[in-house]
Formats: sequence, structure tokens, C-alpha cells
Amino acid sequence: MNDWLKDYFYYTKSERNGAWILAILIFTFALLPLVYPILSPPTSVGFDDFEAELKAFLPPKDAPSATVQEPDLFHFDPNTLPLDSLQLLGLSRKTATTIVRFREKVKPFRQPEDLQDIYTLSEEDYARIAPYVRILSRPPKPQPQSKPAAEAPAPQRFAFDPNTLSGDSLMLLGFSGRTVRTLINYRDKGGKFRQPEDLKKIYGLPSDQAEALMPFVSIPTSERKPEDQAAGAEAQVAPPKPKAPETPTSIRINTATPEEWQALQGIGPAFARRICGFRDKLGGFAHVDQVGETYGLPDSTFQRIRPQLVVDRPVQRLRINHLDAAGLKAHPYLTWKHANAIIAYRGQHGAFSSAEEVSKIRSIPAEVLKKMEPYWSFD
Repeated sequence: MNDWLKDYFYYTKSERNGAWILAILIFTFALLPLVYPILSPPTSVGFDDFEAELKAFLPPKDAPSATVQEPDLFHFDPNTLPLDSLQLLGLSRKTATTIVRFREKVKPFRQPEDLQDIYTLSEEDYARIAPYVRILSRPPKPQPQSKPAAEAPAPQRFAFDPNTLSGDSLMLLGFSGRTVRTLINYRDKGGKFRQPEDLKKIYGLPSDQAEALMPFVSIPTSERKPEDQAAGAEAQVAPPKPKAPETPTSIRINTATPEEWQALQGIGPAFARRICGFRDKLGGFAHVDQVGETYGLPDSTFQRIRPQLVVDRPVQRLRINHLDAAGLKAHPYLTWKHANAIIAYRGQHGAFSSAEEVSKIRSIPAEVLKKMEPYWSFD
């Protein structure tokens, strides 16, 4: 038995010394967490200063929630204040743009109350900025002369649909800003004009002005009441009223002037200028459907006038082998990415000879290449 124990538990002197040292180290490290707090007592840290700073920085719990800071108001002249400065008054960009267009194209502001003619200016914004209006450059009043002095431009007269005409075009007809707001709110809430006499329902529109505009109202037959359509025969017996200018049977879309476009139903001065501007940037319309791509033109209006549109002459073509990137980018269908891709491909493979070669540029979408086919020139 003793021999068996000696075989398994016999250590040399150096091994016994090492075991004792290891046991002492284990015992020391086991007692260290208990002895350390006694040897090194914790120091107290004061948070009073930190809490005072935190309370000064944060709002009290019972304080009202933070609100959007009101813009700093300042005295201004609505006849001269630039667009960006009008926005500093807290006005939206649309309202600021309308003020600039009104003073340039309709009439200058003679008194603070004239700002109420801006149909995009809300009653709250007007009440907020009205005390700060200072019209310094007051337009001179017309003096009595042998000839009548020049006055504000007279209201224009053209065929229009009150269900679709934009606010800017309504003001060209002589509507005041308040009346335009009322009419647009009526339409936004689902109101419909089904006959010219419905103009009299608009609050704020003088009866004589409504009577003067009624002959120019052009409402599609589909939007009229059945009884109004059936009353056509009876209307022939009544004394004839002045008729609006007849809509032309066709419009040559590549040569028509803005005035000719305005003769179409639903096309006011604003849309007429946009259509002509888009046509000039394209180099002409290659087909009728491109008119419908005009920015802001409702599809319902385009479909109504589409049968009257005729392509009358070829488009101006782009010399793809000669123009630089800026010249190519000038076309509305092309972006800088497309133009640079064309220049890079032309530099690597030489001049283009057909539309099929242009279609090899994979960074240009197929729908863009299809639109551009009528405009390429490979000379």
C-alpha cells in the first residue's frame, strides 16, 4: 500500500516547493478582492456641479414643447423686394414667385391691401406681413392729358374651361386673387362648372364681370348636365348671345404661335408659352404625342385637343458627329450622362453612320434612343 502511494504521490523537494508557492498565489488572489477595499477605500465623487449644468441646459419638464421659430419680419417694398428676400419673410417659393409675376405682368402694388390679390397668399400670411409693407417707390398716378394715359393692361379674352384653367391664366382674364382662391377651392372640393351661368356661383365675382366672361366659357359636352344638353333646341329659339372665338379645325404644331394655341379649348397663355418653349428646345415636334409631354399639361386637356393637331414640317436634326457634350445636352431628351457616353463612344469607334450604331451605347435607355431617332443627323 505504501509503495502504491509513493508511486503516485511522491514529489521531489523542488516540486514540493513549487506546489507550495502555487497554493500561496492562489490563496492571495482569492483574498485580494476582499482586502483591496480595506487597503484602498473608495473616494466620493460629487455630481452637484454636473447636475446643475444639466438642469440649466435642459428645459424644465413642465415647459411647453418647442415650436417652430417664426421668421424675422422686416419692412419691405413688394414692388422691389427680390424673390429670395420674399422667402425670408416666411412665404413659400410659389407665393413669392406669384408676387414677382403679378408686379411684372399685371400691375404694381400701390397699397398694402393690393397683396390680397395674390391668390396663393393665405389670410394668415397677409395679416402677418401687412404691417411691414412700405411702398417707397409708389407708381405715379396718371395725369389728365389730351390722350388717355397708359393704364394697367386690360383683361384678356380667350376661350377657357373654368374646370381646368390654371390660376395664372384666370388672373389674365381679370379675376382677382381672392376670386381665384375661391374658384380653385371650389374645384378642389369637387365642384364642377356645367354651364357658363355657374360662374355666378363664385363668391366675390362681380355679376357684370361674370356676364362679360360667360360668352367665352367653353365646357366639354361630357361635363354638362343632361338637361343642359337637351336644352340645345330651345336655346336656338332664344336671342343669340355673343359667341366665343371658334376653335380652329386644326393647329400646325411646329409653326403655330402662342396666340393660335390659345384658341384651343383648355389652353391658356401659360400652357401656350410652355408648348412653344418645349417645341423650340426639341427642334420641332416629330409626332403629335410629343405635345402631351409638355410640363404640367393635363392628359385630359391633351386628349381633347389631340384630333386638332397636325405635324406640318420636319424637325431640326442634331449633328451627332460634330456636336460637343454641351450641344447634345441642350436637347430635352438627353442628360449629361447620355451626352458624355456619346462623346466617349465616338472617340473610341469613330463617327456614327446610323441609329443602329447609337443603340450600341448601353448606358442610354432604349426608350430615349427611340425618342431620339427622328432627331439624329449622321452627316
